[in-house]
Amino acid sequence: MGNAQLNREVADYIDATTFAVLAYVREDKTPVLRAMGSFVASGPDIYFSTRNDAAKVREISQHPRISFFFEHDNQELPAWRNVLLVGNAERIETGGEFQRAVDLLSGRIPRFKEQIAQGELPNTQIFKLKTEEIEYLDFGQGLGHVQKVVLDRKEPV
Repeated sequence: MGNAQLNREVADYIDATTFAVLAYVREDKTPVLRAMGSFVASGPDIYFSTRNDAAKVREISQHPRISFFFEHDNQELPAWRNVLLVGNAERIETGGEFQRAVDLLSGRIPRFKEQIAQGELPNTQIFKLKTEEIEYLDFGQGLGHVQKVVLDRKEPV
């Protein structure tokens, strides 16, 4: 599978995912997993949001290397699929990229759009996962089939 087809399949899979798992490291370097519902793909990257007073905001800011794991419920083993994205997270707080993230999150997540309408945006922190690695597991291509791609972020993706 070529990179263009992989990017389409990964984006479609992420779009069809209700909840994902965010992995990051706490201040004491303990690994932490959190279920996330407020996320949206933008090319190979992910915008995600959380309350700005959540501990993960401070922790991700201190240790920005994170991963997002996407997996659908009720899959049959012969067609099992999931996606893992790995990279560094950065806070998105102003400007055109901030507005783009708000628009994309609002388009995907009705609750996010409601929160914006209720004036809750100042209580929200938006991050961008700048994806550097993609792992796409697809048992439909063969048991244990994983396609791994390391992105060269110096070139457009």
